[in-house]
Amino acid sequence: MVKTSNRNARASVQARNVFDASNTFGRMVGPLYVVYSYGEHWPLFVHDNGVWYENEDRYSVTTSKHRSQLHPLLETEPRSVTWLKNRIREVGNL
Repeated sequence: MVKTSNRNARASVQARNVFDASNTFGRMVGPLYVVYSYGEHWPLFVHDNGVWYENEDRYSVTTSKHRSQLHPLLETEPRSVTWLKNRIREVGNL
């Protein structure tokens, strides 16, 4: 696991490496790569079978900053936090 700053974490996100930063982290959950802000209750991005999904729900100012710092800079599909959490629960537990 890489310990990094939010500013430098994008490289870990793009490579789908596990990391810990300031109130953000990236983890493998089964076959999924998930980037979280402030805990597992708030997934920001999910990489699933070649597709990046992005949380489209409203963020706090700080979480919005996390989103811009950690965005994989590839096309993302917007999804609700409920959809993302359900996908993580369904696919991540395989």
